[in-house]
Amino acid sequence: MKRLLVVSNQIPINIYKDQEDFRLEPGKEIENSGLQGFYKEFQTTWIGQTLLADHAFTETEMRILEKKLKDFNCIPVFADPDDYNLYLYGFAKNTIWPLFHYLTQDVSYQEEQWEAYKRINQLYADKVMDVIEDGDIIWVHDYHLLLLPQLIREQKQSVSIGLFIHIPFPSFEIFRLLPWRVEILEGVLSADLIGFQTYDYVRHFLSCVQRLMGYDIVFNRISIDEHTLKVDVFPKGIDFNRFHREAGGQKEKSGKPKSKIQEQIESYLIPETDKKLILSAGHLDNTKGIPHRLKAYEIFLETRPEYREKVILILVAAPTGEEGEKYDGLKREVDELVGRINGTYGTINWMPVWYMNQEFTTSELIDLYAVSDIAFIVPLRDGLNLVAKEYVASRPDQTGVLILSEMAGASKELHESILVNPNNLNEMAMAIEEALKMPESEQVRRNTVMQERLKRYNIERWAREFIKGLEGVKEIQETSLTRKITDASINSIASAYGTARNRILFLDYDGTLTWFRKNPEDAKPDSVLYNILKALAYDKKNTLVIISGRDRETLGKWFDSSWKIHLVAEHGVWLREPGLDWYMMEQIDNKWKKTIRPLLEYYVDQTPRSFIENKNFSLVWHYRKADPGLGIQRSWELKDELLSLTSNLNLEIMDGDKVLEIKHSGINKGRATMQKTGNNEFDFIMAIGDDWTDEYTFDALPDSAYTIKVGAKTTKANYYIESVEAVREMLKKLTNLSSNQKVIS
Repeated sequence: MKRLLVVSNQIPINIYKDQEDFRLEPGKEIENSGLQGFYKEFQTTWIGQTLLADHAFTETEMRILEKKLKDFNCIPVFADPDDYNLYLYGFAKNTIWPLFHYLTQDVSYQEEQWEAYKRINQLYADKVMDVIEDGDIIWVHDYHLLLLPQLIREQKQSVSIGLFIHIPFPSFEIFRLLPWRVEILEGVLSADLIGFQTYDYVRHFLSCVQRLMGYDIVFNRISIDEHTLKVDVFPKGIDFNRFHREAGGQKEKSGKPKSKIQEQIESYLIPETDKKLILSAGHLDNTKGIPHRLKAYEIFLETRPEYREKVILILVAAPTGEEGEKYDGLKREVDELVGRINGTYGTINWMPVWYMNQEFTTSELIDLYAVSDIAFIVPLRDGLNLVAKEYVASRPDQTGVLILSEMAGASKELHESILVNPNNLNEMAMAIEEALKMPESEQVRRNTVMQERLKRYNIERWAREFIKGLEGVKEIQETSLTRKITDASINSIASAYGTARNRILFLDYDGTLTWFRKNPEDAKPDSVLYNILKALAYDKKNTLVIISGRDRETLGKWFDSSWKIHLVAEHGVWLREPGLDWYMMEQIDNKWKKTIRPLLEYYVDQTPRSFIENKNFSLVWHYRKADPGLGIQRSWELKDELLSLTSNLNLEIMDGDKVLEIKHSGINKGRATMQKTGNNEFDFIMAIGDDWTDEYTFDALPDSAYTIKVGAKTTKANYYIESVEAVREMLKKLTNLSSNQKVIS
């Protein structure tokens, strides 16, 4: 059975201190979260802080609690109370939380809190390293521990790490405000799988990675040196069967003690059969938009007097445990709004708002869901919002109407609800009226669809899909590692090279023999590269081919005709044998350029710092210097326009590394490669390249060839090698063999 380490801000155990001892009870996560079966499939251990985190534990208390928690498979993290407050109520709640929810006016940027956040994350890493074993799966949860994946990875390279961020991830324009944005991204990117609630958050995260870190992203995969990770969507589900079952038996609890909330419902609400109940539940937090909900309800009562005394808003605003001026100000505003609405519109027999600033158990909430005609769930911004899902699941007869904020992640799944902009008070007031007027048949139609969806993708499936995704990433990584060129494989290649009598080597230039530069003309060969190529070229057993997208003038300037190098320029348009002049593979013309160039010039104007390279028989649009996000967006747009424009011109669009090249169809590196190999019987063939244009070369060579891709990318090549430096080191090893053979001969 595999070991699963679940690492989060708090362990799922309720701890009560009784003088010198501690009393422990399993929390909701273990007892009734819907994940009980999932956790039993693993040897699950929870790591986190206790609910008494602000208590200064003595050494004796720590030992007692560690021993007791061991029976619950929990490992406590003990932090200094001052550090804990700076970490949780400082950086986590006052920096990350408001920033990621777009409440920039509430964000605090304090170095002291950031340092505490780092210390607490390191404390977690130390605790994980104390218990980790080979083959363990580590599942890190949420914004409290964004640095943890990197801290673990630095000490344990091979471990499998998943990170799920439950809250929204902001757009680049918001995230860039964070002074420690790069450190946060570096911490997160050390995970193997990063999960978010919606695709919007995935898109925002990838945009930040691309713009701030400069990493390339292919199909939600990011390759950083040898580490491949994936970013994906895993909307968290609920225990649908529990909510549906308990709501169905809400009126059939004979012989069972009734909850406090059920007694209140029966005493005050059930006799009022002519009144419609509107439930609005959430934490008393700035992101939940509680004042907005009340203001919209107030507008509803003011503009639609016919509904007065016919509706009741049950407002459940659970306390968050926070203290301070901001929280007190929010609570005061809500209290005043409730008082104003009840004072203005209430009568002796009717109170428009029932306001409860208290925690409710899940069973009590189900009781409320079951009797409420409408759920009014309109947060200003929310990662998902499980309350909306719970309400839908708690309607066994499929009646009831859900009014849901567009800014809640759940809106992507529950689109049959009435979706509203939480900043538009009039729209929300109209939505309440629409919900009250909605025919029962329409309610049933909408809820049936949503319930089927929630039943299929429940919380257990959410967890299993995440772990399955994590295992899938590890398989990709293991496949890549088996193809990674190692000292042993280099020795094997060198051995074959040493014994061969007739060799041919195909070497791409940019990104393979030398590094990419923002200015392409700056990528000229240095003395080290010249020496490597000279040693390879003047070995009589070698045919050395530089096969590049570069124009012939540039290659000819860097390697004049005295070099014993075969040159292929512009992806196969031009060829040059040692000591001879350039010639074309086939005769082509440039008339098409007059049609295409104006479009490229338009995109240069629309994309600052992009430019056009005019080759002899191709046009290239470069966007390496442009803003990464804008460059990619414009490249998609340009490619789309080019596809329609070139459909009848026998042209090909080559999507290279930060370039789009338009050239004649059918001319590529593969065709030039086949011409160079011809009918010659080479007993050693090697090709090295870094982008997708080199795939033509790899594809044109026999299975016995040594094909090597620079960078851990999807490829037809047999191997991949890390970098330009590694390519040069390998080629140096081959040149040493050539030199030794000369001495021997």
